[in-house]
Amino acid sequence: MALSARLFTSAGGAVLALAVGLVLGGAGAAQAQNAAASGNQAKKPAAAAEPAGPQATTATYGDWVVRCVVPQPQAAKVCEAVTGVQAQGQQGLLTQIVVGRAAKDQPVHLIVQLPAGVFLPPGATLYLDDKAKSGIDTVFSSCPRGCFADVELKADQLAALKAAKGPGRLEFVDAARKRIAVPISFNGLGAATDAALNPKD
Repeated sequence: MALSARLFTSAGGAVLALAVGLVLGGAGAAQAQNAAASGNQAKKPAAAAEPAGPQATTATYGDWVVRCVVPQPQAAKVCEAVTGVQAQGQQGLLTQIVVGRAAKDQPVHLIVQLPAGVFLPPGATLYLDDKAKSGIDTVFSSCPRGCFADVELKADQLAALKAAKGPGRLEFVDAARKRIAVPISFNGLGAATDAALNPKD
């Protein structure tokens, strides 16, 4: 898929479906996924995807990467903060977590990408520390070749996410109805989110 700001429609309306590579298909998506998964073993940071053109940029903030793109000439820059995690012994990218918005006047969304084959009704939940009993719940919206779950972040959720120290975890249920917990690092997320939501021209 060519590098572009892409929207998809869920029950909650149009949300950011990632400026770079998370809507699967084509070399751009594979490149972004492979870069994020490279060397990742459960707690390792995602590597930055190579820019696909002169209007695409990436910057690393701890274990998070800010990816930006100008979708068309004279358009505003669209950015997102993303991290990827690969489980020990798993081939390919297990999950990506993205924080971003389609435009400055749009709400901020948390988007989770999981592999195909998950059990959809429970959704996926991001816990901000290992002792948390409740977290940020996401609802699956589509499963083209991977499953995408999203939620519009309220102001208090966004503030808590930016302040999170972790260790966090992402929980979902697989097709065998087994609950899977993936460790998530929040190292660099606060700075990455600020950069993604307030891009400089």
